[in-house]
Amino acid sequence: MKVAIVEICEANHQTAVEALALTYAYDCKNQVSVYTLAGFETLDSLENYSNISVVKKNDEQSIHRFLKQINDGDFDAIHLNTISKYHSQFANIGWKNLIITVHNIDIWFDNPLKKQIALLKYRLKSTKGGIKRAVYLPIKYFVREYQRQKKRFKMVNRIIVQNQKVLVYSDNQKKFLSKYLAPEQIIVFPFCAHQPADDLSVNNKRLRVCIPGSVDNHRRDYDGLFQMLKQNYQNYAHRLCIDLLGYIPKSESYIIPKITELQKLGIQIIYSRDFIDETTYNQRLQLCDIILGNLKPSLNQKSKYGETKETGVIFNMIKAGKPGIFPDTYPIDKSLESICLVYHKDLHPILSGLLTDNTQIYALKKRTLEIVKSYEPANLYPQLIKQLN
Repeated sequence: MKVAIVEICEANHQTAVEALALTYAYDCKNQVSVYTLAGFETLDSLENYSNISVVKKNDEQSIHRFLKQINDGDFDAIHLNTISKYHSQFANIGWKNLIITVHNIDIWFDNPLKKQIALLKYRLKSTKGGIKRAVYLPIKYFVREYQRQKKRFKMVNRIIVQNQKVLVYSDNQKKFLSKYLAPEQIIVFPFCAHQPADDLSVNNKRLRVCIPGSVDNHRRDYDGLFQMLKQNYQNYAHRLCIDLLGYIPKSESYIIPKITELQKLGIQIIYSRDFIDETTYNQRLQLCDIILGNLKPSLNQKSKYGETKETGVIFNMIKAGKPGIFPDTYPIDKSLESICLVYHKDLHPILSGLLTDNTQIYALKKRTLEIVKSYEPANLYPQLIKQLN
């Protein structure tokens, strides 16, 4: 097979590109070309594989010419990994053998004007702050998304008419998307592949819980977590470490005094105000015992984790081979249920139980390493090829 993977929008989606590229490259007869832009240097390491090449747009090319060059390349499959920019340029290409990854199903397939207006009203009502944040920005985003939606509709119509394929990250997403597409048009493939690495958590003196991703109290419940830790600090003092594995933006800096207070109570909390480089990120991920998805599953009237979109927490579990903790309102794929602990509103019984019986975390981590083997390229490849045909 001759395969193209296109990522020119989001550098932080490199993991998904790597998963696809390494999976296709498992068959040495396949030739994989990754198309991207200058500045996406993290993808350069893929060229260490003999049947993967990385092609970057040159300065003289427009985005349209670059995309047209790809479409004219006689590929058996063209993966568009992210479309969050350049909507007109993507929509104006008559793509052949297309597989488009949809990160937010609601935006692409369930976003008529009335829903866009409803979301605007929701944002105007719920946003706090000055005029810019409370009024100007919601209206600006509405106008921008209205224009982008026209391009998305154009591409969706082409997908339906030409029987092209859409890639999503979980079976739950496929179930939701099946309302709009035939099941055979939908490919399920994870955001990342598992690549074995040394487990750095074996000598931990405290239970180390990692929360990956930039700190955002809109998507994850940090306030509730910190309140619970404060209420039960005597159970956790000198026994628990919380690693906030993502930087704290200025908009969320109000939580830093709360962190300081918990640290004084004996709870170790690791955090950063600056972006965390990939090497440090991966090392800290391997240091953790378990990953916490303290999600707010329903983000707004349209978007819900586990249905219309997926959380990176799941893919950090797969990547690092670590078990997870989730609220019971988040739908976990069946393949991962046995390595996930679930709580109803109160996280304390889960953490307290792990501290009381340390054999539980050892058993979970052992089981996780077995489960994530199915996410290695050698095992992902036959599943991917079966869905392509």
